[in-house]
Amino acid sequence: MTGNGRRALVGGAVAVLAAGMLAGCGSESSAGSGSGSDSPSLSITSPSEGDTVGSSFTVKWQSNVDLGEPDTGKDHVHIFVDGNSNDYTVVGGDSFEVTGLSNGEHTVDVTLQNADHSPAGAEDKVDVMVSSSGSQSPSDDSSSGGGSYNY
Repeated sequence: MTGNGRRALVGGAVAVLAAGMLAGCGSESSAGSGSGSDSPSLSITSPSEGDTVGSSFTVKWQSNVDLGEPDTGKDHVHIFVDGNSNDYTVVGGDSFEVTGLSNGEHTVDVTLQNADHSPAGAEDKVDVMVSSSGSQSPSDDSSSGGGSYNY
């Protein structure tokens, strides 16, 4: 085989290998495990959009990053109500008890933050109807960030 023929064969093999590696990476990252994704995610799992809740209820969320208190160096969540993003509570866990909201429609926002409180790029929000006859979510203090949001 001549030098040019050998180079073409090697070049073709490299191209096939590269294409196979790219295809493999694409299928692995779309598996949905959360750990293969480069983008952080945060989504409220409870209450659901439009739920009627009591004046005190637990908000729960999921993230594909480890959460903790800012002094641990881990990401954490800022939770706030009705767009008052400057009046937030820091939560290092995956739930928080909102208390003292007046009757009516309210929006609960959660944003993922780096340990230095800069935005990590993920957020979610849910609209709820607060009613004195609304269902009360059970409190789960084991994963709560502590405290309550009083309005």
